[in-house]
Amino acid sequence: MSHCLFSDNDDEDIILSQNLDDIEKELAVINNIENDDDDIILSQILDNIEKELAEKNNIEKDVDYGELNLISTAEEFVKAEMEKESDYGEFNLISTAEEHVKEEVKSVVVERFQTPVSQVEIDTLIHSQTNANTRKNTKWSLNIFNEWRKCRSKGDNDIPELQDMTAEELDYWLQRFLVELRKMNGDEYSPKSVYYIICRLMRHLKDHNIYINILEEADKRFVLTRKVLDAKMKELVSKGVGCKPKTADPVSNEDEDKLWNSGVFGFTNSTSLQYTVFFYACKLFGLRGRDEHRHLEADQFELGNDKNGYYIRYIGRNNKTFTGGLAHLKLKNKDIKHYCTNYGGQRCLYTVFKTYLDAIESGIFYRKPLQNGIRYGKQPVGINKLGNFMKEMCQQAGLVGYYTNHSGKKTCATEMYRNGQDEQSIMERTGHRSVEACRVYKIKSDEMQKQISSVLEAPISAKENSEPVSKKAKISASSPPLKDTPP
Repeated sequence: MSHCLFSDNDDEDIILSQNLDDIEKELAVINNIENDDDDIILSQILDNIEKELAEKNNIEKDVDYGELNLISTAEEFVKAEMEKESDYGEFNLISTAEEHVKEEVKSVVVERFQTPVSQVEIDTLIHSQTNANTRKNTKWSLNIFNEWRKCRSKGDNDIPELQDMTAEELDYWLQRFLVELRKMNGDEYSPKSVYYIICRLMRHLKDHNIYINILEEADKRFVLTRKVLDAKMKELVSKGVGCKPKTADPVSNEDEDKLWNSGVFGFTNSTSLQYTVFFYACKLFGLRGRDEHRHLEADQFELGNDKNGYYIRYIGRNNKTFTGGLAHLKLKNKDIKHYCTNYGGQRCLYTVFKTYLDAIESGIFYRKPLQNGIRYGKQPVGINKLGNFMKEMCQQAGLVGYYTNHSGKKTCATEMYRNGQDEQSIMERTGHRSVEACRVYKIKSDEMQKQISSVLEAPISAKENSEPVSKKAKISASSPPLKDTPP
C-alpha cells in the first residue's frame, strides 16, 4: 500500500510513490523510443513535479525555480518519507542525481586538458616566446665567431665549437677572437658592438644550459678575457671608432606641423590616415620602432570620455622591456590614457583614432590601405614596409634629418623632457624600467642646443651692439669667414 506524503484525507496531496512510479514508467518509455529523443530528461520531469507541488501549496507563480535543483528536491522528498521506511527498490533519486553529476564532472575533466604534449612542443613554446631580435642578434654574433673559428682552425689549431669548450679553452680563444675581430671590409667594430658580441655569445651558451658570466669580476677563470675586452674598447675609443654614432632624430613641433600642412598627415586618404595613426601611436604611447607595432591589435585601443574629457586608452602587451614572465612578475603592462585637449579641432587625435578604428573594425591594427576613401584590406602591412613608415612620411613632407621608426619614441621622451615632465612620467610613457635607460632618450633638440649656445657665446662688443639690425644682417650675409690675423 502506498504511503501519503501529507494527509490520508486530503485529495490534493501528492503521493511520492505514485510520482516515482510515474517517473520509472516515463524513463522506460524514453529508453524504448527508437528516434533517440533527448529532449525529455529526468531534470525536466522533476521540474514538472516541482511546479505541481508549488501550485497545490499555493506558492506564488513568480518563484525562482532556478534556485531549486534535482538533489535538494529529492532530499526533501526522502526526508519526508524516512519515518515510514518505504522501500521503493533500487531506484533512488539522490543516488541517481549523484551519478548524473559524476558523469557531468567526468566529461568536463576529459575536455579540460589537452592531449599529452611532446618535448618538441615544449621547446617550440619556449622558442616562440623568445624575442625575435634577440634570436637574430645572437645568431649574428655566433656566425661571426664561427667564421673566425673556421679561419683559425687551419693547420694545428683545432678550435672546438663554443658550447663544447672548457672554461680554460673559452678564456684562451676569446682573448684572440677579441683582438682579431673585424668587419667584412676589414674595419673595426665600435666598442659597444664588441661588448654586445661577447654578451650574445654568453646568451648562446645559456641556450645550451651553460651558465657562465665572462664579465663577472668574481669569476677568476676569465680575468684575462675581461682585461683584453677592456683594453680593446679603450683602444677603439682612442682611434675615434664609434665616437659619432648615428642616432635617429626626434620630430620637432615645426616638422610635425609640416607633416600636417603637406597632407602627409590627415584624412585625405587611407594612407595619410594610417601615417597619422602610426606617428601618434609612437608619440603618445612611446611604442617601439617595430616589435610593438608589428603585433598591434585593434582591441588594444579604447576610446571614451570621463570627467577629465575624451581620451584614447592604450593597453600594452608583452614587449622588450615587459615579457610577462617570472622575471617581470612584479611589473605591469602599459595602460595609458591620453586625454585629447584639442577635442573637436581640425587635428583632433580622438577623431583620428576613431576614424581609423571604425575603418578596420577589429583584428590586426595595420592593414594595407585601399583606394577610394578610407578603406583597408584584410592583409597586414608587410614588416619591411612597416619598418620604413617614419622614413617614408618624413621624406614626403621634405623633412631634413635622419628619421627612423625609433624617431617616434624619441619624440615622446624629448617633448616631455622639454616641457619639464619628471622622469617617472616619461618612463611610464616610454616603458623604460631604469632612469639611466630613459635618460639616453632625453637628448636635447637643436632648438635647446641653440639656446644654450647663445648663453655661452662671446660677449657682443659695444660698437656691434649699437649698430642697426639691418646692417648686422647685411654683414652676416655677405662677409666671408674671419681669418686669424697676427697680433
